[in-house]
Amino acid sequence: MSFSWHTKGTAQDPKSKVGLNKKNESARTRMEVCKALQHIVEGGRTIEWIRAEKAAWIATPLHRELIYGTTRHYLSLQQAVTELLKKPMRDKDRDLFQLLIVGAYQLKYTGIASYAIINESVNACVVLGKPWAKGLVNAVLRQLQRTAEAAQKDATQGEGVTTKQALAAATADHPPWLKDKLKMQYPAEWQALLIANSQRAPMTLRINTAKVEPGFYKAKLREDDIAFSESSMIETVILDTPQNAETLPSWSDGEVAVQDLSAQLAANTLMSMLPPHIAGPSILDACAAPGGKLFHLHERLNARFKTHQLFALDNKKKRLNETKIIGSRLGHSDDPRLTMLCADATNEDCCGDLLFDAILLDAPCSGSGTIRRNPDIRLLLRSDHLTAHQDLQLQLLHNLWRRLKEGGTLLYSTCSIFEEENDQVIDKFINAQAQSTAKAALVALNMQHGSATSLGWQLLPSAKNTDGFYYAGLTKVTQI
Repeated sequence: MSFSWHTKGTAQDPKSKVGLNKKNESARTRMEVCKALQHIVEGGRTIEWIRAEKAAWIATPLHRELIYGTTRHYLSLQQAVTELLKKPMRDKDRDLFQLLIVGAYQLKYTGIASYAIINESVNACVVLGKPWAKGLVNAVLRQLQRTAEAAQKDATQGEGVTTKQALAAATADHPPWLKDKLKMQYPAEWQALLIANSQRAPMTLRINTAKVEPGFYKAKLREDDIAFSESSMIETVILDTPQNAETLPSWSDGEVAVQDLSAQLAANTLMSMLPPHIAGPSILDACAAPGGKLFHLHERLNARFKTHQLFALDNKKKRLNETKIIGSRLGHSDDPRLTMLCADATNEDCCGDLLFDAILLDAPCSGSGTIRRNPDIRLLLRSDHLTAHQDLQLQLLHNLWRRLKEGGTLLYSTCSIFEEENDQVIDKFINAQAQSTAKAALVALNMQHGSATSLGWQLLPSAKNTDGFYYAGLTKVTQI
């Protein structure tokens, strides 16, 4: 069965967009989510852009549930809705298509009563200024309701969702090129990667050891009945159930931060790469915002050295200011040992005359290892982006290498799982430096999670509790 739409009776009541009361909140939320989806799917914007520029559209838990949920399953939901329409929506009615996507998501993936989802979606037509579309929205969602209920009945009568069904669903929510690339680069892991990308990411905390002993903070979590599991690092815990960060004990006092386990490995790894004889190191975090790795590194430096200098570099003043705000909550921004610089790390004079004992380069990348945390990536990423990122990554490496002292170490990282942004970059850089007086030599890495690649170390989102991250260690060796 398919449904058509018409424009009869499209005159809009100017009062339909004002005077909304609490009963209309759900409908208004849907309107804002529809607008956000249009910016993402049709305008190429990211969820982070929505958060920064259209904060009201992602302000509540319901906004976030709908935006993250629909983008996670957008491709399969799009197919299901399209099959029920006789012809594509006109450009000026694309907001109605997004409304159907939102309703389809709720019917398939949430436990909300179907009648409520359909009623609120129909009401949203008025908020969108298109009351003529009520019948269309009602008819399409009722058909999707029957399909969802039939699938649920089959799952209940059987053994639940099988691995084969989970793989089929996850495949439908990935663009073909992405599935094919995963299959090519990870022939033994690609199916698990697809399934992992369609799941929700764990909420991992980093206890601020500059403020509280890890054992004391874990006791606070237990006192508040917040269940968690411990990890390979004493300052890291994984919550059994994600919750609003501001509701965590002593959040406002800066005793804890939210940071993925894979990202937390950066500070520990860089610390292990420092020469044992060094007393007061000078270290650069070259792409520092929003500061997760930066502040973790500062906490570790505080614990090990009486004196040190940590420089944070970012090319966006707004992002650097936001980093300072985060640092203030954690108690770091006013520390004279931490200096924030607004400059482009690809420019030769980005750091003036400063030289560093160690550099952390968390390079801009595709984010392909964080798709479950940033589901809009699957809709926005293109295969040619990988080589474009590679050019920037190499430019950053070559420029920052000049700022590294002889015998110093550089830790290169990305949140990518693709070799174009990882081993290939390191291979090209090492070969380019081979004839230089400042040769780049690999530093062997051995982390608690993930596995070695030809030149570095890779973590995958298919493993328990980790995002996809890549690390490679280099040391500067002067040739005579």
